[in-house]
Amino acid sequence: MSTQQTVQTGESVEERNKKTIRSVFDVFVNKGDFSIVDKIYSPEMIDHQPLPGATEDLDGVKYTIAALREGFPDLHVTIEDMSAHANYVVIHNTWRGTHKGEFLGIAPTGQFIEFIGVVVWRLLDNGLIAERWGIGVESNMLEVLGMRRLAPAARGGARAEARRSARPGSVLVPLLPGKGERWAEVQAELDTLRRTAYDASRRRVGIVQESFAVQNVGGQDVVVLQVESRDPALSGRKLRDSADEFDVWLREAAVEVFGSDPWAALADGGAAAQGHHWSNVTSELVAR
Repeated sequence: MSTQQTVQTGESVEERNKKTIRSVFDVFVNKGDFSIVDKIYSPEMIDHQPLPGATEDLDGVKYTIAALREGFPDLHVTIEDMSAHANYVVIHNTWRGTHKGEFLGIAPTGQFIEFIGVVVWRLLDNGLIAERWGIGVESNMLEVLGMRRLAPAARGGARAEARRSARPGSVLVPLLPGKGERWAEVQAELDTLRRTAYDASRRRVGIVQESFAVQNVGGQDVVVLQVESRDPALSGRKLRDSADEFDVWLREAAVEVFGSDPWAALADGGAAAQGHHWSNVTSELVAR
């Protein structure tokens, strides 16, 4: 379906799909209203990153939300950033709640938890949700609960302090056919030969953290570019317009593999095999 097509109400497909994803959290997750499930999900819905113990189908989705709301009765999810591309929607969200009930076999601790994640959704032409890919949602939650430790070099008080005033921004960009290997080469250069220049570039434009995560969405390899900055759009504009040698190189490499500049999309307000995560607190590019 073309991104220019509209649904019967006259709104764009993207706006319709974003409304549907908002309702997942506003009605289903935050209010616990399960009556909406059959109205917004396809019966054949697939969750590619279900909660431990949950199946990947619609029953697993219901199980997951029921378990979360039992474990965290005050559970509330805030959508921090959302973008849409045809039948795909990408969100960056923050989960908050107090551990007052048993969850995944863990007795109530009374601990208040807060964690973030990125989710990619695919919707059908009829507007029903068909697939979900979570990037960091489940692992971040388990880490907060002490069930798994991820990227220890990127954690700690200094990192939390630097991120306190940062806001998220994310963009989804499809990889051009046959460009997966070239993108892997670019990632490798960021981790080795160009690492110092990369660190300096991101500090210069005020990016606290940046990640690129490759996902196969509906048979199409896409990259979710996620940044945290005081002003993600301003950081995107600085990178889009920069004449710095490194910034020009990375921008041209991105256009080669994506066909467009993802930082320009970020500037316009648009939310990435293993991705990379960069933090200007640790000055490290960590493979995930």
